[in-house]
Amino acid sequence: MDRLRLAMSGANCEITNASDTSIAFRHGTYLTQSAPLLPKRGRVDVSPSQTGSRISYKIEATGFSKYWLIAVAAIFCWTIFPPILAYRTLSHHPRQLMESLLQGI
Repeated sequence: MDRLRLAMSGANCEITNASDTSIAFRHGTYLTQSAPLLPKRGRVDVSPSQTGSRISYKIEATGFSKYWLIAVAAIFCWTIFPPILAYRTLSHHPRQLMESLLQGI
């Protein structure tokens, strides 16, 4: 858990709730022009297993930007780029952030 907190501090994550087995956090800001920095919230759960530790996580984009991207992707579905960009922003970038954090530990 300490190594995970250290990796999160390096990724500019704000830890909102921490216990012995889980960490809840926020990452990103609305004042950005890049998709990887849009607001996200997540939770990491660490549980012991027979051979080590089992880590499960949930991370998602939050706020108005999430609904705005879904609306733009739905409205412009006939063009291919807005839906792809919305998918990458809402699914790919949060998953990539979490995988990068877990590689750090």
